[in-house]
Amino acid sequence: MELRYNVLSKREREKLLTILYGERNIEKNFTLLPEELKRIESFGKPHWKLGYAIQLLFLKNRGVSIISNKELLSPKIVEYVANQIGCISDCLQRYWDVKNIRFNHFQEIYNILEFKKFEETSKIETFIYNKVLSIGEPIEVMENLIEELKKIKVVVPALYKLEELIYKGINATEKFIFSKICEQIDDKNKLENLFLVENGVSNYSILKNISVNNTPSGVKILLETIKTIDSYGKIIDLSFLTDSKIRYFYTEIQRSHRFRIERFSNLEKKYSYLAMFLSFKRREFIDMVIETTSNYAHTVMKRTKKKSQNYNQKNQERYKLNSGKLKDVVEYILQIKDIPTLKEYQSSLTELKKELDSTEEELEEIDFLLKSHQSFNYTNELLECIEFDSNTKPNFINYLKSFKENKNKKKFKADISFFSSQWQKNIKKYDYSKKVVEIALLYSIRDYIRSGDIFVRESKKYNSFDHYLVDSIDEIIPDEIEIFIKTLKSNLIIPKKLDFQRIIEQDSKSNFGEKIYSYFPKITMTEILYEVNSWTGVLEHFYGASKAPENRQNVAVATLLANGHNIGFSKMAISASIDESILKRANEFYFNYSNLFKAQQSLVNYHHTLEIVENWGDGKTSSSDGMRVPISSKTIYADYNAHYGNRGGGIYRHISDQYTPYYVQMLQGRDSNHVLDGLLYHGTELEIYEHSTDTAGYTEQMFALTHLLGFNFKPRIKNLDQQQLYAFETLEIDDIKFKKINEKIILENYFEVMRLVESIKCGKVKASLILQKINSYNRDNGVAKGLKEIGRIFKTKYILDYYTDMKLRKEVQKILNKGESINSVGRLIFFGKHGRLNESSLESQLEKVSCLNILLGSLIVWNSRYLEKVYKTVKDEEWFDDEEFKRVGPLGTQHVNFLGKYIFEDKIINTVDGLRPLKSEVQV
Repeated sequence: MELRYNVLSKREREKLLTILYGERNIEKNFTLLPEELKRIESFGKPHWKLGYAIQLLFLKNRGVSIISNKELLSPKIVEYVANQIGCISDCLQRYWDVKNIRFNHFQEIYNILEFKKFEETSKIETFIYNKVLSIGEPIEVMENLIEELKKIKVVVPALYKLEELIYKGINATEKFIFSKICEQIDDKNKLENLFLVENGVSNYSILKNISVNNTPSGVKILLETIKTIDSYGKIIDLSFLTDSKIRYFYTEIQRSHRFRIERFSNLEKKYSYLAMFLSFKRREFIDMVIETTSNYAHTVMKRTKKKSQNYNQKNQERYKLNSGKLKDVVEYILQIKDIPTLKEYQSSLTELKKELDSTEEELEEIDFLLKSHQSFNYTNELLECIEFDSNTKPNFINYLKSFKENKNKKKFKADISFFSSQWQKNIKKYDYSKKVVEIALLYSIRDYIRSGDIFVRESKKYNSFDHYLVDSIDEIIPDEIEIFIKTLKSNLIIPKKLDFQRIIEQDSKSNFGEKIYSYFPKITMTEILYEVNSWTGVLEHFYGASKAPENRQNVAVATLLANGHNIGFSKMAISASIDESILKRANEFYFNYSNLFKAQQSLVNYHHTLEIVENWGDGKTSSSDGMRVPISSKTIYADYNAHYGNRGGGIYRHISDQYTPYYVQMLQGRDSNHVLDGLLYHGTELEIYEHSTDTAGYTEQMFALTHLLGFNFKPRIKNLDQQQLYAFETLEIDDIKFKKINEKIILENYFEVMRLVESIKCGKVKASLILQKINSYNRDNGVAKGLKEIGRIFKTKYILDYYTDMKLRKEVQKILNKGESINSVGRLIFFGKHGRLNESSLESQLEKVSCLNILLGSLIVWNSRYLEKVYKTVKDEEWFDDEEFKRVGPLGTQHVNFLGKYIFEDKIINTVDGLRPLKSEVQV
């Protein structure tokens, strides 16, 4: 039916219907209790027994009446229930045919279970209003509402009724939110200036697409942009919104171009979107200023240190050479017996004196830093735009304020005790020079932010540590710490004798896989996308909820390929005969991260339902690995890597043991910062429990967090034999020393560690963000120390298991090999521009690599389906081997044409000059 209040997509409705009526958790939801079986046995007719049982189980465990949706009833569920009561499943149709009986039975069940009929009460409306106010996506609100109805024993009505209520709730909450935001806006006319266009570009677009390099000029551009944002009026306070709702509006505004916002008929909505846009961009630019300053300072200091070391090394070599010459001179002078000979020798020493005079004193890093003319002359602007705060360094914050007030002084004498001893020495050496103090100030800001001593309340990434954590843990179990320590000790059992082995048994290689893939039909990537879409509906995420006309589907495929193959929209426009502006518009509005994320989920969930995936795993094990890509755009989100010899970044991809790439992100910092994100936020039907990484994804803190969050961490650690092992007492077994675990550190920081874990669990803070902060903190941070000490226990346990269990070693190697294989296929697909990213913002980079992930997922789904078909075709052949077939993965590419098709046509050109007409001639 055509819905008047349409808040869900077709795919989202299907997902909800599957949850309510599908086969998930059959044993849990459709197993009858003894007392229920006793009641059912009282019915004489088998079809009555079966019908009653099914109605009972659906209402009790799913909160729905199956009568109105019996066409959704799975035969598997019917068979499962029929087996319990000893009848055949085919008799159920007779039950549905007798209207009075089925309704009488429902009424009886309804009364026994004390359910109530659904009504639009004020209590339900308030629940929806509060959920919409705190949650971003309508599908999440719907899921929460259904769970609430089950909890209060109200029969879940048809979805369209709930959609209508949610639609009304969205309107009511948006009215409240937009009204509250507009109350804070000083001058709405100033916001209209964002729509002004100069040289073909609007002020809105300039702010949205700004990008800079890691240089002082880049920082100055950002600071100037922050001042421009401030000129539009006071920045609004969004603290009355939940983090989830803020993320929702951030996504909405990210995908909104100025024409869309300008056309809003609701003025409060228009001004609210513009005010939020400025608020989000200001926070983003503050983070970029801090990151750029930090990166630039690190680069400059690294170069300066190297120059200082090289210079002083050469000076030492000269001193050594000259000291040898002086020794010879002294010896010769001591042998001279008369004055004329001495005078004659003096004249020969003139050159040596010049050489000694030219030798300079040893220079320190600060001397080279000043000589290098590296510019840090934006401190005053930085302090004007960004307000720093601290709970531990109040004197430093006061110094920042006083520095601002004395910006015109050449020398600035003040208390410098909060600087490091090296910077105090440098400042005194140059007699409190303003330039040296300024450099010391910027380096100290960088170091104090990294250590967590100072923070910026307006920042997303650099706020105080407490800002990211829940206030407190609700319940504290008596003797909780003692129980925790006891559990840790029971986990770590040290054997009396250590027999360490590192041999990994390798599977023998064969051409069996090639033979299987030789049966595959030749196909293009475009054809794969259309075919996979017919199974999964993956393309529906890119053109809305209604059925799209064919040309819109073609635009979605072309945009996806342009991004996933990295060939760009101009090349795709030529190849696909679709206007470039249409592709860009589709990319801007539909190919946002939210839609791309849902599309990836749909591929993973579909693939997980295929029978063949059981050959590769149960979907409970995964790995993650980085894939380096060059980045040539003007951006701060790229760094130079000496190993790869280029400036670039990393795509970090999580892969299940069934080969599905189920999560992807762009790296910021170490791989280990991003391991938990994929495990916690993938949102698919995979139930990942065990996870492996290479050395870059490993830290001792990661061992602790994965355990506390319910995962089993199994990394492949480089130089494993050099790792320090730990125990709860000092031990030495077979010349291997075990250091003692510091229980006191665990006891002192237990509740703060649990607070952090709870904050990650409930979604208060993203795991990668808080891990970046923890890993940058100094050794005195209690949470970091507590996690490290707990992690050492589980690291030791894992290493002991790894050395003694060949099966474990093979499993880790096998799952990591799958990730490396997928990265190889990813590079093959991402062939455009030599695999180089040109996007400047993290969001646009992530959107591009998400398109690549969808192409990878589509290829894997397509290959898996055709592997099933090949299996049915050749399983009875003499050469076929079941065990060999299980080792054939869905990553074959020899049958796929990624480059498209060439058309060879000798076309006769009938023009006067024998040349094709130009564009302008065609238009005329």
